[in-house]
Amino acid sequence: MNGNNQPQQEQHHLAERVAHLETAIDYQSQAISELREETRAEFVRVHEQLLKVRTTDFRILLSISLSTALGVVGLLIKVFGLLQAH
Repeated sequence: MNGNNQPQQEQHHLAERVAHLETAIDYQSQAISELREETRAEFVRVHEQLLKVRTTDFRILLSISLSTALGVVGLLIKVFGLLQAH
Protein backbone atom coordinates (compact mmCIF):
# COMPACT_ATOMS: atom_id res chain seq x y z
CA MET A 1 0.00 0.00 0.00
CA ASN A 2 2.92 2.35 0.58
CA GLY A 3 3.94 1.84 -3.03
CA ASN A 4 0.62 3.17 -4.32
CA ASN A 5 0.50 6.00 -1.79
CA GLN A 6 3.93 7.40 -2.70
CA PRO A 7 3.05 8.45 -6.31
CA GLN A 8 -0.08 10.17 -4.97
CA GLN A 9 2.01 12.05 -2.40
CA GLU A 10 4.45 13.08 -5.11
CA GLN A 11 1.60 14.29 -7.29
CA HIS A 12 0.11 16.21 -4.37
CA HIS A 13 3.52 17.73 -3.56
CA LEU A 14 3.99 18.61 -7.24
CA ALA A 15 0.52 20.19 -7.36
CA GLU A 16 1.37 22.28 -4.28
CA ARG A 17 4.61 23.45 -5.86
CA VAL A 18 2.81 24.36 -9.10
CA ALA A 19 0.21 26.29 -7.10
CA HIS A 20 2.97 28.20 -5.27
CA LEU A 21 4.66 29.00 -8.59
CA GLU A 22 1.39 30.20 -10.10
CA THR A 23 0.80 32.44 -7.10
CA ALA A 24 4.34 33.82 -7.35
CA ILE A 25 3.87 34.49 -11.06
CA ASP A 26 0.60 36.32 -10.36
CA TYR A 27 2.30 38.52 -7.76
CA GLN A 28 5.19 39.22 -10.14
CA SER A 29 2.77 40.13 -12.93
CA GLN A 30 0.95 42.54 -10.64
CA ALA A 31 4.24 44.07 -9.51
CA ILE A 32 5.38 44.53 -13.10
CA SER A 33 2.07 46.14 -14.04
CA GLU A 34 2.32 48.54 -11.11
CA LEU A 35 5.91 49.42 -12.03
CA ARG A 36 4.87 50.02 -15.62
CA GLU A 37 2.08 52.37 -14.51
CA GLU A 38 4.38 54.22 -12.12
CA THR A 39 7.04 54.56 -14.81
CA ARG A 40 4.54 55.99 -17.29
CA ALA A 41 3.24 58.44 -14.72
CA GLU A 42 6.79 59.52 -13.84
CA PHE A 43 7.67 59.89 -17.52
CA VAL A 44 4.66 62.13 -18.09
CA ARG A 45 5.57 64.24 -15.04
CA VAL A 46 9.19 64.63 -16.17
CA HIS A 47 8.08 65.47 -19.71
CA GLU A 48 5.77 68.20 -18.42
CA GLN A 49 8.57 69.65 -16.29
CA LEU A 50 10.93 69.65 -19.27
CA LEU A 51 8.36 71.54 -21.35
CA LYS A 52 8.05 74.16 -18.60
CA VAL A 53 11.82 74.51 -18.32
CA ARG A 54 12.20 74.74 -22.07
CA THR A 55 9.63 77.55 -22.22
CA THR A 56 11.35 79.37 -19.37
CA ASP A 57 14.77 78.89 -20.95
CA PHE A 58 13.49 80.27 -24.24
CA ARG A 59 12.17 83.39 -22.53
CA ILE A 60 15.44 83.91 -20.68
CA LEU A 61 17.52 83.43 -23.84
CA LEU A 62 15.25 85.76 -25.81
CA SER A 63 15.57 88.51 -23.19
CA ILE A 64 19.36 88.06 -23.04
CA SER A 65 19.59 88.24 -26.83
CA LEU A 66 17.45 91.36 -27.01
CA SER A 67 19.43 93.05 -24.22
CA THR A 68 22.71 92.19 -25.93
CA ALA A 69 21.45 93.48 -29.28
CA LEU A 70 20.29 96.75 -27.73
CA GLY A 71 23.62 97.11 -25.92
CA VAL A 72 25.57 96.56 -29.13
CA VAL A 73 23.41 99.07 -30.98
CA GLY A 74 23.97 101.58 -28.20
CA LEU A 75 27.74 101.09 -28.34
CA LEU A 76 27.78 101.41 -32.14
CA ILE A 77 25.84 104.66 -31.93
CA LYS A 78 28.21 106.02 -29.28
CA VAL A 79 31.40 104.88 -31.04
CA PHE A 80 30.45 106.12 -34.50
CA GLY A 81 28.63 109.20 -33.26
CA LEU A 82 25.50 108.47 -35.23
CA LEU A 83 23.31 110.49 -32.89
CA GLN A 84 24.57 114.01 -32.58
CA ALA A 85 23.03 116.60 -30.38
CA HIS A 86 22.37 119.91 -32.14
